[in-house]
Amino acid sequence: MTVGRLTGDRVVDRFGQRTVVAVGGALTAVGMGAALAVPSMGTTLAGFALAGLGVATLVPAAMHTADELPGLPDGTGLTVVSWLLRAGFLLSPPLVGFVADLSSLRVGLLSVVAAGAVTVALARVLTNHRAASP
Repeated sequence: MTVGRLTGDRVVDRFGQRTVVAVGGALTAVGMGAALAVPSMGTTLAGFALAGLGVATLVPAAMHTADELPGLPDGTGLTVVSWLLRAGFLLSPPLVGFVADLSSLRVGLLSVVAAGAVTVALARVLTNHRAASP
């Protein structure tokens, strides 16, 4: 995730927000899916690394997009998304735990795979502006 955050701006400038979010969602789904499907030390570590790389640019992308929503006063979209992210941060671990208690941790962590797939599907609403080439 650290590598993704440190290099994310350059990647977004080169490929555009929509592309980076879609690929990030796919990396998240594939990485966590691999970790859950083939539970060995190597695939779990590689899968978690892919998932971390995939989600690294999603929060900055959500904040950037929310801050540029047309028709809202400056900062309003950013404030709403910031509060939604806090709610998700607080609610998602207990939700995964609740599902894991009902079935298994593997089934609970499938929510990460689902979130990656939903991210890929919803990435199309983002703009794909790229930075001008020098």
